[in-house]
Order: sequence, then structure tokens, then C-alpha cells
Amino acid sequence: MTSNRQSKACHRGSVIVVVLITLMLASLMLVKFMETSEVELVLATRSADRDRLKDDAYAALETALSVMAEVSEIDDGKLHVPEQGWIDPYSYAGEGPRAGVDVAFTFQDESGRISLPRLNFDDMLLLAQALGLDDHDARKFSDGLYTWMKSSHVPQDIEAEASRYERSALPHKPPLRSLRSWDELRAVALAKDYVYDENGALTPFGVALHENVSLYRFTNSNINAITPGWLAMHKWDEFQTSTLTNYKSGKGSRPAGAPPWFRDNEDVSKLIGPKVDLTGLDSETKLLRIIISLKEGAATLRLNALVAVDPKVALPNSTPAEGPSSDTEAVGDAAASAAKPATPSSSTTVATSSGASVAATEEKLKYPYKILELSFDSAPPPLPVAPADSDPSS
Repeated sequence: MTSNRQSKACHRGSVIVVVLITLMLASLMLVKFMETSEVELVLATRSADRDRLKDDAYAALETALSVMAEVSEIDDGKLHVPEQGWIDPYSYAGEGPRAGVDVAFTFQDESGRISLPRLNFDDMLLLAQALGLDDHDARKFSDGLYTWMKSSHVPQDIEAEASRYERSALPHKPPLRSLRSWDELRAVALAKDYVYDENGALTPFGVALHENVSLYRFTNSNINAITPGWLAMHKWDEFQTSTLTNYKSGKGSRPAGAPPWFRDNEDVSKLIGPKVDLTGLDSETKLLRIIISLKEGAATLRLNALVAVDPKVALPNSTPAEGPSSDTEAVGDAAASAAKPATPSSSTTVATSSGASVAATEEKLKYPYKILELSFDSAPPPLPVAPADSDPSS
């Protein structure tokens, strides 16, 4: 009798243990499911927030372009600097973003840089020296780059010869046109050794090259956004450079009513002196990067758009032979045609009672500028930079 009672008690105890273990496992699975669901819900919410902010970003970009077009039309069809009236598009337009959304505009005038497709070999030597390379390294860098870009260039270093590319692991030939992306430099013999270190990070010279040179073709650089590399390449002295900087920052003396920017080269000559080198300079914005940062609650988004204010601005095409400016002459018409503002259109065909078909009036959207690049991100990491004391030729 006692033995049966003990057996039943043991059986009941085993059942309780099994039930407890089952409850524990179920609880663990439920907690895990809740954690997974929370992560998925957060990701889905962030994705929805980003999609919603994209609409706000496009609206902000449209507002900025519209304001720029209106200011340009008022001021003889020219844009000089954001302070001209388009630095705060929403205020100018008397509008604002959607409730709860914060929007900030940043403008970077890339036409203040040096247009790589228009640089000849000697100018590139001067620029490379101005950006920190000695004469020997500047020649090696320029030799490698121009062997890649120009069919008319005769390589001076055996390592830069075009035949080297044909004997590589993946045989290819230099494209014989100017660079179309900065990453393309990683494939250029000799030149890449000065721009990237052994870990693939930008050297100080590579950073300076990015900041002072544009890959797009345009005629002149905008003095209102001019880079230090341009001034150094054209041998502006310290007095001329500081005078220019002080004038634009409001520290220098200005005639009464004169804006803190230049409308033409004559304004520059009056300030700096008639002997200053103004070759390749004007005062107009031609290539503008518009960065729009948006925030709604915890959600953030950034739109990065490169806009061709001048319809002739474009990436270079291949040409049989390129001199200092033949790149522009050879493909100028094609580039101008390709860079025309987008004009989305729609047309309808209507059947008449007689059976004939006639085209309805075509509707076109007159878009003021062409967008060359457009991307979204949250907050991209900065470009990796090699230590300043690293050897760029290693």
C-alpha cells in the first residue's frame, strides 16, 4: 500500500516537472518572439519613416530649384552665391515643410573647383605641386593620369605606358578620356599610388585633389566659390588671397551697397588689382551640390543632389585626340544636347468623326535645371584618410 502511494507521488512529481519545463520553454520562446518582433517592427517603422521623408526631400528640392530659377530670372539670368537670395528656399517661397519635419539646406558650389577635363598637362603639374607633391612626384602622378586620359600624351615613365594595362591580370586599355568617377583612379598606374595608400585610404594629397578638382566639364571657375588649389595653381600671393577671403567674409572694405560677392571679373580687378591672373575665371554658379537634411522624430534622411545650373556642364566623352580644350570642342554639341533640362511630355491621339487621327496638344514640363546625381543616405561615414606623415608614393 505504501509502495503504491509512493509510486503515485513520484508520478505526480514527474508530471509537475514536465509541465514546469514546458512552461519555461514556452516563456523563453515567447520572449524571443517578442524581441524579434520588436526589431522587425522598428525596422519596418524606420523604413516607412524614410519613405515618407523621401517625399518631403523631393518637395524641398523642388522648392530650392524653383527659388533658384526665380532669383536667376530676376538677376539677369545669373546665379552667383546662395546669399544672393536662395540660401533659405522655404523662407523665400513663404512656405515650409510638413508639420513635424525639420529641413536644413546646404549648398556647395562645385564650379568653384578646377574642371579636370579642361586641364592640360602643365596645369596639372602646377596643381599637383600646389596640393603638396614635389616636382618629381607631381610629374609621375600627372604622367600616369594623362596616359590614362589623353591619347596625345606621350608617357615619360615606363610604368605609365599603355601597354602595361594590356599585360595586367585582366587585360584592358586606357579609356583615353577624363575620369568619370573618383574610384576610377584606383585603376590608373602611378597616379593611384599618390591618391590612395596601401590600405585603400585617401592620402592627404588625395583628399586635397577631391576638394579642389571637379570631374565635370565647365568653362570657367566661379570666383565666388574658388578653391585654394585654383589660387595656388595660378600663383596668387598671400596678399591677393587674403584680400579676396576678407572681402567675401565681410572683413574687408566694400563700397556702399556692394554685395559680399562678385558679379563679374571687373569687380575682382578693382579689388585685387589689374595685374592679377583671372584666366579661367568668372562669377557664375554652373555646378551646384544641394544637400537637404531632414529629421522627423528619430528618423533622419539626407538627399544629395548635383545640379547642372549651366546646361553645358557634363561628364566628358571619349575623343580620338585631346589637347588642352579639344575635349570640349569635339563633344561640345553632344554634351550640350545631353545636358538639356528634362522635359517630360505627354501626348494623346484623338480619333475624329471622319476616322482620321490627330495628335492632341503636347504638354511639356519646363524643368529649370538638369540633375546629374541624386542619392539618399542617413549620415555617411567620412572618407578614410591616411596619416599626414605617410609617404604618398609608397
